[in-house]
Amino acid sequence: MSLLSSFLEDHEWDFKQMERKMQRHMQLLDQHLQELREELLPCCPCGHLLPPSCLCSWPRTASSQAVMAIRDVERDLASVRRKLNRMYNASQDHKVLAVMDVKGFDPEEVSVTVKDRKVQVLAEHEEAHTTTRGKEYNYKKVRKEFTLPPGVSEDEVMYSLGPNRVVKIETAHRHCPRLLRL
Repeated sequence: MSLLSSFLEDHEWDFKQMERKMQRHMQLLDQHLQELREELLPCCPCGHLLPPSCLCSWPRTASSQAVMAIRDVERDLASVRRKLNRMYNASQDHKVLAVMDVKGFDPEEVSVTVKDRKVQVLAEHEEAHTTTRGKEYNYKKVRKEFTLPPGVSEDEVMYSLGPNRVVKIETAHRHCPRLLRL
């Protein structure tokens, strides 16, 4: 598994955990807000609005201050959620179909073929060593295959082999909802 895949997987899990935690906090805040609204007086001293809309309460009561504090927290949580979503979406490259680590193989030993809506990555490596007993051969072969997601045509598929020996298979358009780790 490549470093990029591992990084994306870890952060995707972290973001999901954070989102679940924030949802639990939002539910608790909603519950507390509802309880506070039920405790407010039936009318506001300023005479303009009825609770829970009016929070001016002159002089300020503890419950109106609590409601204002909760609204501030809700606003802050919404801001944090927007920032997390932006970070999460920025870390996801929806053009990438798959990533495969091919360390131990030279670039000319790696081939990618697309046929019948299937992408096949093949890496073969052969080493010959001369020993006192004769020649010894070490042979490595890795073959991975996956089907193209709906909406991606065979002509749109491109691949590249990075300097860190990671094959990245991608499409020209943003079709892919999820990255495959080969």
